[in-house]
Amino acid sequence: MDFFPKRVVNNVDNKKKSLKLENLLTMTSGFECSDPFLYLQSGMMNMILDANLRMSADWTQYIVDLPMTESPGTRFRYCNFDPFLLSVIIQDRTGMDALAFAKKHLFGPLGITDVGWGSNPQGITLGYGELFMRPQDMAKIGFLYLNRGLWDEKQIISSRWINVSTEKHIDTELLPGYGYNWWVVSPGIYTAAGNKGQFIMVAPEENLVAVFTGRLSPKEFFIPLDFMKSYIVAAVKAEAPLLSNQEAGKILNTKSKEWQNIDPSDQTNN
Repeated sequence: MDFFPKRVVNNVDNKKKSLKLENLLTMTSGFECSDPFLYLQSGMMNMILDANLRMSADWTQYIVDLPMTESPGTRFRYCNFDPFLLSVIIQDRTGMDALAFAKKHLFGPLGITDVGWGSNPQGITLGYGELFMRPQDMAKIGFLYLNRGLWDEKQIISSRWINVSTEKHIDTELLPGYGYNWWVVSPGIYTAAGNKGQFIMVAPEENLVAVFTGRLSPKEFFIPLDFMKSYIVAAVKAEAPLLSNQEAGKILNTKSKEWQNIDPSDQTNN
């Protein structure tokens, strides 16, 4: 609540007073929130589609006014309100929306230029989703984390933050754990996961980053993680670099370039 000193907040109790930034990062805010995909994101959708809120609502006020169902840090509950509030705080404290802030401090240093991130009617970056970038740029973020925040001999993110953000902080029902906006798949794999199957998967012990993009149904959603654990990581066995296969390398590079510039629905025939 220290971040919103000018607001009159409803439903304030000891639970809400104890809410910290870390609880937003780990999705353990304790807000009354029905946002999991099991509920079709109904919490966020109700807020966005309410006739009185559609174009002129104060999303921030709507969220901070929510009642608390439990003490912060008690239980993981996927809630889009949490990352949205993080975006609000970034914009308030830096004077830049989260997209502009990321372009300056993250995307820019990594050479990521073809990127978009949705915002609400008040111009606040959503934070929870609608971040669009090419697969090769997703891989750059994974590579940055794999190298403990180091990129082109520059420390873009502190190695301490890399460690803390990717370790398990809370149990979840869908996967073994959750860090700071990263899912912990196993002790050796963590992932960023996006709507309909967009994944940045990192396996530090294998020095490996894998990216997956697609349009998966809820039943298919975890297939990329299963592939990662059961096939890709299992296939990494060589203790030394493999001999160069120039012909296969050319084919792979050509296919990779093609897929950067065509719609996913057209990739089935390529």
